[in-house]
Amino acid sequence: MGNEVEFFIKQIESNIRRTQQGKIIYMPFVDEQKQELVKQKQPMDIDIILDGGFLDAEYKRIIFVPKTFNRVDSKIRVYQILYNPRYVTLHHRKVLGALLGLGIERSSIGDILFLEDKVYFACTEEISEYILNSFKTIGGVPIELEEKQEKIQALKNLRIELHILSSLRLDVLVASAYHLSRATASTMILEGLVLLNHLECKNSSKQVNENDIISVRHKGRFRLMKIEGKTRSEKIKATLGFYI
Repeated sequence: MGNEVEFFIKQIESNIRRTQQGKIIYMPFVDEQKQELVKQKQPMDIDIILDGGFLDAEYKRIIFVPKTFNRVDSKIRVYQILYNPRYVTLHHRKVLGALLGLGIERSSIGDILFLEDKVYFACTEEISEYILNSFKTIGGVPIELEEKQEKIQALKNLRIELHILSSLRLDVLVASAYHLSRATASTMILEGLVLLNHLECKNSSKQVNENDIISVRHKGRFRLMKIEGKTRSEKIKATLGFYI
């Protein structure tokens, strides 16, 4: 376990104690691995809200809430970037770079979405006024921001494939998904190169369930979408969705 993860777990434990004393605690946006760590630590006597501003967001803000509170604002703002595509071509790195260039921490920014010809991003409410006053150009081209109130679906494109598996072991899934030998897949798992549901898993024989997400460093990630049944030879037919 790295120092960053250890520090984050201590933060969670501290925030849980403070929440148990009746305080609402807001944390910034975190990735899916840290979201899983939070879920594992949740006690029964408080609520933990994970909200990214978008439906099915990847980066989400963490809010620790006492059970006595019925409703809590996640303090997230979502903006659409209005720009002229004749003068600038936007992509994720360019938008994020422009925001970070304002001196904003990465953890204050959630997902950046490109949906058809529209571009959106989420941020914490605490920096929203600064962004509105300072975020005026990208690549020297003027932009405007328009706040969106409705929840926007964060579409994730998946490439669907049907795989025939001997079992639902983690090493079998990794080997089949990326056309590797079982031995190579097992070695990668033991070396900590594979995440199961965003957490490191070094158990090659770990059973994978429907909707579990497997990430393989330098190769990508995929979801076990559905177990479709068995072949005549009793092998498992499974639909895998690869994140594009």
